[in-house]
Amino acid sequence: MNIDLKEKKKPMWKPTATKEIFSYKEIFGFVLIVVVLSVAIFPKGKIEKLIFQEDTNIDLSNIYLENLVRITDDDNLRLLLAERYINLGYKEKALTILKNLESDSNPEIRSKAKILSYKILKVEYFSKNTSVERQKELIQSMHNILLDSLNSTTDLNTLKSIYNESLSMAFVDIAYKTAMKAVSIKKDDIFWLKQAYTQALATQHYKDAQNLSYRLSKVDKDNSLKWLNEYYNISIAIKDYNSASKALKEIALIDVKNSFNYYKKLVDLYLYIKDYNSALSLIKDMYKTDTLNKSKWLDLMANVYLSQKDFSNAFNTYKEAFLLEKSLNKRKEYFKKSLEILLWSKRYDDLKTFLDTYYKDFLNDPEMAKFILKTALATGDPKFAHKVALEIKQRGF
Repeated sequence: MNIDLKEKKKPMWKPTATKEIFSYKEIFGFVLIVVVLSVAIFPKGKIEKLIFQEDTNIDLSNIYLENLVRITDDDNLRLLLAERYINLGYKEKALTILKNLESDSNPEIRSKAKILSYKILKVEYFSKNTSVERQKELIQSMHNILLDSLNSTTDLNTLKSIYNESLSMAFVDIAYKTAMKAVSIKKDDIFWLKQAYTQALATQHYKDAQNLSYRLSKVDKDNSLKWLNEYYNISIAIKDYNSASKALKEIALIDVKNSFNYYKKLVDLYLYIKDYNSALSLIKDMYKTDTLNKSKWLDLMANVYLSQKDFSNAFNTYKEAFLLEKSLNKRKEYFKKSLEILLWSKRYDDLKTFLDTYYKDFLNDPEMAKFILKTALATGDPKFAHKVALEIKQRGF
């Protein structure tokens, strides 16, 4: 058999039509059916997420969402559609939706709609084609819209959006108000407490900053010392000395190793405000309990008595500190202070008795020897002064 190799094989199938299979009207009807079924099948909120995740065909997903809005009459979906229009550059379509939503009966819907309107203005504000004059108008409108949105919402996610936008546009007043509103809703939220504290300082709302720093000291346990120090510093700045003393007491209980420094600072604070009774009461308590710093507390106690011109108690206190102290240098210091107080109060007999009892302990020091001789002469008793001078001479001075 002869086979013609050039003979062409006929194809098994050949298309006979090239026209479009489905019209847009048919597509629309199909989508509508799918939407209705989706609303029946999927839980609320799930559909919107799926739409935003699947954007391979933007036009089709837009049709889907538009029909979903018509069927459900859901304002949250309208917000999503408006946001989508904004992202795709359909400004007028977005504004049409948002204009109606800004008067919605639900304050949360109103607030979110205003934020989206704000975003439209923000795009225009940063456009290179926007004039300086127009920018001035836009910035004022943006500020007012954000403030209106803030006043309409108690939703923390919405507040977070408002807060971030206010920071990005340097609307410090709105940032402060937003953070304060957030901490009034979620009282122990560390993030919002920190933000509110920062903005309160930035806007010079120092009383709020003071209260917030104290709240943070109780909530942000790992940083209690930091926040109590902030609380103390602000209290001093606004002259709230009761709160400042409260801060120092709490800090001393936490930072036990450095408690002496904090209690000393508290004594200084009491002296500054002339609350001598509180100062003495604290010192006496610390003298009884702080065994490592007894002579230091006596020194502070004597200073308080001196500030009140109570020379008798000041001398007795310095004398006790002198007798208690082991350090030679500190003993010299307390010895000199004790003698000076007796001179100031003109108690010459007590001065001679005290000097005569202890002066020989310090005659190896030339400077102390000079001081002792001058003090002996100041008593006005030549015989006593002569006796002291001879003793000093025998030591080789």
